[in-house]
Amino acid sequence: MTASSAIRGVECELGSQTLSFEELEQRFGAEAMRKVYAGSGIRNRRVAPAGVCGSDLAFAAADRLLTRTGVSRDSIDLLIHCTQTPDYLMPTTACLLQNRLGLSKQVAAFDINLGCSQYVYALSVAHSMIVAGVANRALLLTGDTMSRTLNPKDRALVPLLGDAGSATLIEAASAGQGFLAFELGTDGSGANYLMTPASACRVPRTAETALEITDAEGNTRTQENTFMNGAAIFHFAISTVPKMMQNILAKLGLTLEQVDLVLFHQANRYMLDYLVKKLKIPQEKTHYCVEDVGNTSGSTIPLVLADAISAGKLKSGMLVLLVAFGVGLSWGSVAMRWPPEA
Repeated sequence: MTASSAIRGVECELGSQTLSFEELEQRFGAEAMRKVYAGSGIRNRRVAPAGVCGSDLAFAAADRLLTRTGVSRDSIDLLIHCTQTPDYLMPTTACLLQNRLGLSKQVAAFDINLGCSQYVYALSVAHSMIVAGVANRALLLTGDTMSRTLNPKDRALVPLLGDAGSATLIEAASAGQGFLAFELGTDGSGANYLMTPASACRVPRTAETALEITDAEGNTRTQENTFMNGAAIFHFAISTVPKMMQNILAKLGLTLEQVDLVLFHQANRYMLDYLVKKLKIPQEKTHYCVEDVGNTSGSTIPLVLADAISAGKLKSGMLVLLVAFGVGLSWGSVAMRWPPEA
C-alpha cells in the first residue's frame, strides 16, 4: 500500500467571456452594483459562451496539464470529474472526458455531484484510492457553468457567479508528504438555502416552474433558476469553518500558527475577510482570487491554488490548509505538505 499521495500539478481554465462591472451597472443600476462590490469584492466574472459546457473547461485544463507535465495518458487509471452542471443526466460526464482526453480504457471514471466543497471531497476520494492501491495516478477535474443556472434579472447572484474548470494531477507520495488529514461534513437540513429547485426529478419542469417571480429585494427568478439565501449561507460559513479548521488541526496536533498558508473557497471577499479576521490569520498567510473571476463554485480552490503558485506564495515544504464550504450544506478541509515541483 502507498504511504500517501500528493498534488503534482494544477491547471485552470476560465470562461472566455467577461461579464463586467460596467455591464451590470447598466442592467441593475450603479447604486445596486456599488453595494454588490462593497459586499462581495467581485468586480468582473468570467463566463462561458453559448455552447461551451463545464466539461469543455475541464477538458482544456486537463489537456494543458498533461501536455505540460509530460505524463503519459495511458498512465492515468483514475478520472474524477466534479460538477453540478453536467453535459447530460446520463451518461456521467467523466465517461465522455475519458474518451475526449484519449485516456486508457483501464481507467475508473466517475462524476462527483457536489458544489463548493467538491474539490476537497474529490481529493479525499483520489487520495483514499491511491493509498488503498486501487489507483496509481489520478486526474481530478472540476468544471461548472453556474452562470447558466441563473436568471439574468437576478441581481443577487448574477454579479457573483462565474464559470471555470480545472485539472489536478495526484500521485503517490512518501509518508509525511502530500495529504496529511481530511475533515468533511454535511448538514442537509440547510439544503434549501442554496439550490436549483426545478432541475431534475423531484420537481419536474413545467410551464408553472418557468414563471418569473420577483422577491421583496427586487430579484427576479423562476423555480428553474438557482436561488441562494445569502444571510443563511454567511451564518453557516462563519459558524462552521472555524470549528472545521480546529478539528483538522487537532487531528495533527498542530495550531493554526504552524500553518504556512490557508486557502479558502473564494465565495466573496467580505466573507473571506471576516473569516481571516475572526481566525486571526495574517494576510501573508492567505491568498485571494475572486475579484476578476467571480465565485466559480467548486473550481475556486484550484483557481486560488494555481494563482498562489504563480504568485510565488506557495513553495515546497509548506504546510497548507484548503478550506471549502457551501451548497449542501457541505464542508471540507485538507491539510497537506506541499511537495517539490508541483
